[in-house]
Amino acid sequence: MSTSNDHPRTMEQLIADMNRSEAERQRENSRKLRNEILPQFAALGIANIEVSYSGYGDDGSIDGIQYRDPTGNRVDRTLIPTSLVESLESCVYEFLPAGFEINDGGQGTLTIDVQLAKVTLKHQENYTDSRDSTREFTL
Repeated sequence: MSTSNDHPRTMEQLIADMNRSEAERQRENSRKLRNEILPQFAALGIANIEVSYSGYGDDGSIDGIQYRDPTGNRVDRTLIPTSLVESLESCVYEFLPAGFEINDGGQGTLTIDVQLAKVTLKHQENYTDSRDSTREFTL
């Protein structure tokens, strides 16, 4: 039996709940990156992390990660524990634009300043353009 509290949820309510859930997930992801992951990179002498990514045709991935010390020199990635890299990648995906891999896709770089705990995302979106025209000829 239905009571007055059993009304179906409206689309607006569902979207609002989804947005709240997404915002909470992003806050938790940011907290984990700032408080758990970045301090480990700092302890390894890494000041900057640059992640390149791309996607197309419903498939996308991280293409590569570069690590740099405070002077800008590359850090040998073999010195970084695999579990730390996996944790970083998991967090990075949460910052990438939703749907970057859909249709014509997109690509970009996500740069993390370890000391400032700042993430900068540079994204390019790909799309196919078409132009319609009509011509008429009198014969």
